[in-house]
Amino acid sequence: MAKTKIKKKNRFFLVDYENVHMSGLAGIEELSKSDTVYIFYSANADSLSFEAMKLLSSAKAKIEYVKVSTVGRNALDFQLSSFVGYLLGKYEDARCYIVSNDKGYANVQIFWFGQGERVKLVPCIRDRKSLATKRSDVEKVVEELDLTDEEKENVTELIWNRLKVGSPHLSHIKVGINNDLVQRFGGEKTKVIFNVIRPLIK
Repeated sequence: MAKTKIKKKNRFFLVDYENVHMSGLAGIEELSKSDTVYIFYSANADSLSFEAMKLLSSAKAKIEYVKVSTVGRNALDFQLSSFVGYLLGKYEDARCYIVSNDKGYANVQIFWFGQGERVKLVPCIRDRKSLATKRSDVEKVVEELDLTDEEKENVTELIWNRLKVGSPHLSHIKVGINNDLVQRFGGEKTKVIFNVIRPLIK
Protein backbone atom coordinates (compact mmCIF):
# COMPACT_ATOMS: atom_id res chain seq x y z
CA MET A 1 0.00 0.00 0.00
CA ALA A 2 1.33 3.44 -0.94
CA LYS A 3 2.36 5.76 1.86
CA THR A 4 0.41 8.97 2.38
CA LYS A 5 2.55 12.04 1.92
CA ILE A 6 2.93 14.35 4.90
CA LYS A 7 1.21 17.68 4.17
CA LYS A 8 3.88 20.04 5.44
CA LYS A 9 5.37 22.95 3.56
CA ASN A 10 9.09 22.74 3.99
CA ARG A 11 12.42 23.38 2.35
CA PHE A 12 15.25 20.91 2.48
CA PHE A 13 18.88 21.77 1.78
CA LEU A 14 21.10 18.80 1.01
CA VAL A 15 24.72 19.93 1.30
CA ASP A 16 27.46 17.98 -0.46
CA TYR A 17 30.01 19.09 2.14
CA GLU A 18 32.77 17.08 0.49
CA ASN A 19 32.32 19.32 -2.55
CA VAL A 20 31.44 22.78 -1.22
CA HIS A 21 32.83 22.81 2.34
CA MET A 22 32.25 26.07 4.21
CA SER A 23 31.31 28.08 1.12
CA GLY A 24 28.16 26.01 0.59
CA LEU A 25 26.79 27.10 3.98
CA ALA A 26 26.68 30.78 2.98
CA GLY A 27 23.16 32.04 3.64
CA ILE A 28 22.28 29.43 6.28
CA GLU A 29 21.68 32.25 8.76
CA GLU A 30 18.77 33.44 6.57
CA LEU A 31 16.82 30.19 6.96
CA SER A 32 13.88 29.72 9.31
CA LYS A 33 12.93 27.10 11.90
CA SER A 34 10.79 25.28 9.34
CA ASP A 35 13.83 24.61 7.11
CA THR A 36 16.06 21.55 7.39
CA VAL A 37 19.70 21.31 6.33
CA TYR A 38 21.21 17.87 5.73
CA ILE A 39 25.00 17.91 5.65
CA PHE A 40 26.34 14.90 3.77
CA TYR A 41 29.97 14.15 4.57
CA SER A 42 32.46 11.33 4.23
CA ALA A 43 35.96 10.39 5.38
CA ASN A 44 37.27 12.81 2.76
CA ALA A 45 35.61 15.71 4.59
CA ASP A 46 34.73 14.73 8.14
CA SER A 47 35.78 17.78 10.12
CA LEU A 48 34.30 21.24 10.59
CA SER A 49 36.23 24.43 11.24
CA PHE A 50 35.47 26.48 14.34
CA GLU A 51 33.88 29.09 12.08
CA ALA A 52 31.60 26.49 10.50
CA MET A 53 30.56 25.08 13.88
CA LYS A 54 29.75 28.57 15.14
CA LEU A 55 27.66 29.29 12.06
CA LEU A 56 25.74 26.02 12.31
CA SER A 57 25.08 26.34 16.03
CA SER A 58 23.54 29.80 15.56
CA ALA A 59 21.32 28.79 12.63
CA LYS A 60 17.54 28.67 13.18
CA ALA A 61 17.13 25.80 10.72
CA LYS A 62 17.23 22.20 11.87
CA ILE A 63 20.65 20.68 11.12
CA GLU A 64 21.09 16.98 10.40
CA TYR A 65 24.41 15.25 9.69
CA VAL A 66 24.50 12.30 7.31
CA LYS A 67 27.73 10.33 7.31
CA VAL A 68 28.41 8.34 4.15
CA SER A 69 30.34 5.38 5.48
CA THR A 70 30.41 3.28 2.31
CA VAL A 71 33.41 3.58 0.04
CA GLY A 72 33.64 3.91 -3.69
CA ARG A 73 33.54 6.60 -6.29
CA ASN A 74 30.47 8.88 -6.06
CA ALA A 75 29.10 7.07 -2.99
CA LEU A 76 28.08 10.38 -1.41
CA ASP A 77 26.49 11.61 -4.65
CA PHE A 78 24.36 8.49 -5.00
CA GLN A 79 23.15 8.57 -1.41
CA LEU A 80 22.36 12.28 -1.50
CA SER A 81 20.45 11.84 -4.78
CA SER A 82 18.48 8.93 -3.31
CA PHE A 83 17.60 11.02 -0.27
CA VAL A 84 16.10 13.70 -2.53
CA GLY A 85 13.64 11.12 -3.83
CA TYR A 86 12.85 10.02 -0.28
CA LEU A 87 12.01 13.57 0.79
CA LEU A 88 9.87 14.24 -2.27
CA GLY A 89 7.98 11.02 -1.65
CA LYS A 90 7.42 11.75 2.02
CA TYR A 91 6.45 15.42 1.91
CA GLU A 92 3.65 16.64 -0.34
CA ASP A 93 4.99 20.16 -0.85
CA ALA A 94 8.74 19.64 -0.49
CA ARG A 95 11.31 21.92 -2.06
CA CYS A 96 14.76 20.39 -2.28
CA TYR A 97 17.97 22.31 -2.87
CA ILE A 98 21.11 20.32 -3.67
CA VAL A 99 24.04 22.44 -2.52
CA SER A 100 27.03 21.48 -4.64
CA ASN A 101 29.25 22.60 -7.50
CA ASP A 102 29.10 19.11 -8.98
CA LYS A 103 27.17 19.52 -12.24
CA GLY A 104 26.40 15.80 -12.21
CA TYR A 105 23.50 16.62 -9.89
CA ALA A 106 21.91 18.51 -12.78
CA ASN A 107 20.60 15.14 -13.95
CA VAL A 108 18.72 14.76 -10.67
CA GLN A 109 17.20 18.23 -11.08
CA ILE A 110 16.25 17.57 -14.72
CA PHE A 111 14.57 14.27 -13.84
CA TRP A 112 12.44 15.73 -11.06
CA PHE A 113 11.75 18.84 -13.12
CA GLY A 114 10.08 16.52 -15.61
CA GLN A 115 7.94 15.08 -12.80
CA GLY A 116 6.80 18.54 -11.74
CA GLU A 117 8.80 18.47 -8.50
CA ARG A 118 10.85 21.36 -7.15
CA VAL A 119 14.50 20.41 -7.03
CA LYS A 120 17.24 22.96 -7.64
CA LEU A 121 21.02 22.70 -7.83
CA VAL A 122 22.77 25.66 -6.18
CA PRO A 123 26.40 26.39 -5.19
CA CYS A 124 25.41 27.72 -1.77
CA ILE A 125 22.27 28.05 0.36
CA ARG A 126 21.89 31.76 -0.39
CA ASP A 127 21.60 31.07 -4.13
CA ARG A 128 18.16 29.52 -3.67
CA LYS A 129 16.94 33.07 -4.39
CA SER A 130 18.64 33.24 -7.76
CA LEU A 131 15.43 33.15 -9.82
CA ALA A 132 15.77 36.33 -11.89
CA THR A 133 12.18 36.55 -13.09
CA LYS A 134 9.30 37.38 -10.73
CA ARG A 135 5.65 36.51 -11.21
CA SER A 136 4.87 40.21 -11.57
CA ASP A 137 7.30 40.33 -14.54
CA VAL A 138 5.37 37.54 -16.22
CA GLU A 139 2.02 39.23 -15.58
CA LYS A 140 3.28 42.52 -17.00
CA VAL A 141 4.50 40.96 -20.25
CA VAL A 142 1.42 38.77 -20.69
CA GLU A 143 -0.81 41.82 -20.24
CA GLU A 144 0.50 43.13 -23.57
CA LEU A 145 -0.84 40.11 -25.45
CA ASP A 146 -4.10 40.26 -27.40
CA LEU A 147 -5.83 37.60 -25.31
CA THR A 148 -8.91 37.32 -23.13
CA ASP A 149 -8.48 37.79 -19.38
CA GLU A 150 -8.92 34.04 -18.87
CA GLU A 151 -6.29 33.26 -21.50
CA LYS A 152 -3.86 35.74 -19.96
CA GLU A 153 -4.32 34.08 -16.59
CA ASN A 154 -3.72 30.65 -18.12
CA VAL A 155 -0.57 31.83 -19.93
CA THR A 156 0.78 33.39 -16.73
CA GLU A 157 0.21 30.17 -14.78
CA LEU A 158 1.81 27.98 -17.45
CA ILE A 159 4.93 30.15 -17.71
CA TRP A 160 5.33 30.78 -13.99
CA ASN A 161 4.94 27.11 -13.08
CA ARG A 162 7.87 26.28 -15.37
CA LEU A 163 10.05 29.20 -14.30
CA LYS A 164 9.67 28.66 -10.56
CA VAL A 165 10.54 24.97 -10.82
CA GLY A 166 13.50 25.82 -13.03
CA SER A 167 16.11 23.69 -14.72
CA PRO A 168 19.91 23.87 -15.00
CA HIS A 169 19.45 24.19 -18.77
CA LEU A 170 17.42 27.01 -20.33
CA SER A 171 16.55 24.75 -23.24
CA HIS A 172 14.50 22.51 -20.92
CA ILE A 173 12.51 25.49 -19.64
CA LYS A 174 11.89 26.79 -23.16
CA VAL A 175 10.78 23.40 -24.47
CA GLY A 176 8.53 22.87 -21.45
CA ILE A 177 6.85 26.27 -21.82
CA ASN A 178 6.47 25.82 -25.57
CA ASN A 179 4.90 22.38 -25.15
CA ASP A 180 2.49 23.63 -22.49
CA LEU A 181 1.43 26.57 -24.66
CA VAL A 182 0.97 24.43 -27.78
CA GLN A 183 -1.20 21.99 -25.84
CA ARG A 184 -3.37 24.84 -24.54
CA PHE A 185 -3.44 27.30 -27.46
CA GLY A 186 -2.18 25.49 -30.57
CA GLY A 187 0.87 26.20 -32.72
CA GLU A 188 0.04 29.54 -34.34
CA LYS A 189 -0.99 31.39 -31.19
CA THR A 190 1.95 29.86 -29.30
CA LYS A 191 4.41 31.47 -31.73
CA VAL A 192 2.98 34.91 -30.97
CA ILE A 193 2.96 34.32 -27.22
CA PHE A 194 6.43 32.80 -27.12
CA ASN A 195 8.01 35.72 -29.03
CA VAL A 196 6.66 38.12 -26.40
CA ILE A 197 7.65 36.11 -23.30
CA ARG A 198 11.03 34.92 -24.60
CA PRO A 199 13.04 37.67 -22.74
CA LEU A 200 11.72 36.32 -19.45
CA ILE A 201 13.35 32.92 -19.92
CA LYS A 202 16.82 33.55 -18.59
